[in-house]
Amino acid sequence: MEYRHAKNSLLDDQIKGLIGAGYYPNKSELMIDALRYLFSQRQDLRVASAVELYQEGKVTLSRAAEIAGMISEEFKGILAEKGLKIKVQSLSDEEFDEGLKLIKDIRENSK
Repeated sequence: MEYRHAKNSLLDDQIKGLIGAGYYPNKSELMIDALRYLFSQRQDLRVASAVELYQEGKVTLSRAAEIAGMISEEFKGILAEKGLKIKVQSLSDEEFDEGLKLIKDIRENSK
């Protein structure tokens, strides 16, 4: 327990030192920067995050691929490797009708 406390204390002191030195205005900005750097260096974490968000239905396949730093086909391969199914979203009747109307409007305006 004492060792863990010492590690946390050191980290807290380093955070306070960076804020005090003017590198960051507050702890939130420092954490955001630290996480950006972490994700830039660790593709495994980007992929894990993307897979989780996709599985929870919080992002689309293309957004999950973007988060993972991949193209959609690569991300589909990751999902397949993990034995996860690709979710196909269907349009509601209203969304379908709106899309159809938009296509008709475009065709009519291009004549």
